[in-house]
Amino acid sequence: MAGILIGGKSQRFGSPKWNAKIGKTSVLDMLWDVCSDFEKRVVIGKSKPNQIKKPFLSDLTVSQAPIFGLYTLLYNSEYKWNLLLSCDLPLLTKNLLKKIWGARDNKADIILPNLNGINQVTCALYKKNLIGEVEKAIKNESLSLQKLVNESRVRKITVESWNQELTNMNSWEDWKRIKSIEENKTSN
Repeated sequence: MAGILIGGKSQRFGSPKWNAKIGKTSVLDMLWDVCSDFEKRVVIGKSKPNQIKKPFLSDLTVSQAPIFGLYTLLYNSEYKWNLLLSCDLPLLTKNLLKKIWGARDNKADIILPNLNGINQVTCALYKKNLIGEVEKAIKNESLSLQKLVNESRVRKITVESWNQELTNMNSWEDWKRIKSIEENKTSN
């Protein structure tokens, strides 16, 4: 199952990132399409915006942190492996998701892309059986996904050649850069 998080405050961006357009397509629609190989896809957020017509799960808590989206995803999933994906990665490709999916390992509970030494915790696969650890972390107010990663069985995969696909969109300057990359791709 793929869960696309849209619950962030988007303070630096100034408006909901999921609704930003790259060309004529919203970031959410781009990511939805990239995740089309998953048997089930859902959008996860605090409350469902009227514009979203896709399957939606409301976070099971009002607090802000990606770990709550992970908890909602795992709680509602019947699948062994689940993709947690932030809506600030509009250049993500199916090929990168296939690489992540192909790295699944029975000895690991998290398949974690690592780019230039930085763990991509909101573009990773999490096993359903982590729900107890996630619940415990929330109960203990340990809300860092990075801390959860550090305390779990993880298989890290190096994704240095996927730098562009993991370009993060947190500001309008990022959006302009991403829009330019997409325009260059379509003109070539």
